[in-house]
Amino acid sequence: MFENMELINDKYDGQWIYLIDCEQDEFGSVVSGRVVLNNENRDNVIRRINEFKDVTSLTSFRYAGKIPDGIGILL
Repeated sequence: MFENMELINDKYDGQWIYLIDCEQDEFGSVVSGRVVLNNENRDNVIRRINEFKDVTSLTSFRYAGKIPDGIGILL
């Protein structure tokens, strides 16, 4: 289901997600997409990303919701 990022962050709060068919705003930020993988364990999502290797649309792998205290993210 195609959803905006606000809804995705609420729905999948605390999970790692992989989106396909993403749309970006004028600044390059992903504003919507279709969640095809989700799990609380990052590695479980990473292991399955290869299932979508033939997808030609913009994709995104990210953590949904608020990043927990004590967790660092390297961009």
